[in-house]
Amino acid sequence: MSAIDPSTVPGPGAGAAVAAAVAVAVGRRDVAVNADADAGVDAGPPGGRARGGRGSRLRAALATIGPDFGLVIAFLIVLAGLVAAYGASFVWSEGPIMVAGGIGLGLIGCSVIYRLPRILRGSPGAARELGAAIRRIARDWGPLTVIMWAFESMETYTGVIRKTAIDDALYGIDMRLFGVEPTAWAGRFHHPLLTDWMAFTYALYFILPMFLATCLSLRGRRTDFREMSTAVVVQMGLGFILFLFFPAGPPRYYAPLLSGGFQPAHLHSFFGLYELQQGAFDTADPLRVRSAFPSLHCSIALLTLFYAWRFGDGIFPRRPRLYFWICLPLVVSLWLSTVYLRHHWIPDIAAGLLLGYTSSVVSPWIRLCWPQADSGGAS
Repeated sequence: MSAIDPSTVPGPGAGAAVAAAVAVAVGRRDVAVNADADAGVDAGPPGGRARGGRGSRLRAALATIGPDFGLVIAFLIVLAGLVAAYGASFVWSEGPIMVAGGIGLGLIGCSVIYRLPRILRGSPGAARELGAAIRRIARDWGPLTVIMWAFESMETYTGVIRKTAIDDALYGIDMRLFGVEPTAWAGRFHHPLLTDWMAFTYALYFILPMFLATCLSLRGRRTDFREMSTAVVVQMGLGFILFLFFPAGPPRYYAPLLSGGFQPAHLHSFFGLYELQQGAFDTADPLRVRSAFPSLHCSIALLTLFYAWRFGDGIFPRRPRLYFWICLPLVVSLWLSTVYLRHHWIPDIAAGLLLGYTSSVVSPWIRLCWPQADSGGAS
């Protein structure tokens, strides 16, 4: 396999335009839209193109920023409203922020290293190509990084609109459905090695989709990358709205279960992975007592399966479904871990799966309906 340019795509020019024209001529819309994206156009699925006349400026602006950044801006407006009403409370170093931002910065660093010899030799256009590559990477990874920062910051506002948690209702639903609280019942399977495995898979919820996103970025599949990014933004936005109006804590914090409901009272792992993970979670975000419904771990895990099936060839071109089959047992274990590790009620999980499905279905539709640019410039 030939080396992949860390800049994610070749510089804009005739090559990308020719690729798009050839793809359209042979009916390969999927290649054409990615070639358009290579040329700097936010070329989502065929939709309304920005035209002149009334509203053309707004349509042109929306076409320029794209649906991923457009929805992030809407998210930031909501955050600004919360800050104005309840005061500032920002988070800067949560794991998802560091992962998304770190990948973007890493790709920029690789792009610099890749082009630095040509710049030092004084090759014509080398510095300009580097600047264009950096802008492309920042444009693509910016929405993911910003949405993670905004979400983690907004999560601290859960409980300010509806101050009464719905834990009692969630516990009641579990008991009516099963006659026993599933997180307490799962304690009979406790084993230190199993706890390590569950903690490991629980931690993969953001790593699995970001690995796929990185591969799409490296292969220059910017349109596919942005659709996946839009799905993440939609999921985070809807998830936060539910957090605000349905604050809920995890079963492991539920007072009636802490008084003899769990056996064993505390989980233990063999290698200490669970203790390390749980300590990091509780230290970084003690307000998780209000952000359990819906389960975003379950939601983004389902979203990962959806896009692993559709875009898995971005990782294994000759075996496009391989990444899906790799992810499937890990995702199923992740879903089970939310019960075993006492992180979520069953309604949390059901709502999370519905949210993941909705985000995966709505994202392509949003890109279809979003105004599209007629020519380059919509990076």
